[in-house]
Amino acid sequence: MGEKAATSEVINRLSSALGDSDRSVRSAACEALGKMGEKAATSKVINGLISALGDSNWMVRSNAREALRKMGEKAATSEVINRLVSALEDTDESVGSDACEAL
Repeated sequence: MGEKAATSEVINRLSSALGDSDRSVRSAACEALGKMGEKAATSKVINGLISALGDSNWMVRSNAREALRKMGEKAATSEVINRLVSALEDTDESVGSDACEAL
């Protein structure tokens, strides 16, 4: 997947998958949206990724941070920045490291 796959239908389905009950699905959705970069940076996606920053699973949190980083300036809202700053103190070291890179 990548920027070529970034159709509105694919983006909408992946955005919906961010709320799936299966952590593997949520994690994969974050990763796929990140691969699409700025093309996937809709307000719905960004809000879904912001919610994923608080997920109970460290991999989902990590992939959400990476996705936001790959979306660049389009995702650089004050809410995203505040959540990433908070994530610097995540209990999982790799999540804090991802947050640092995203900032």
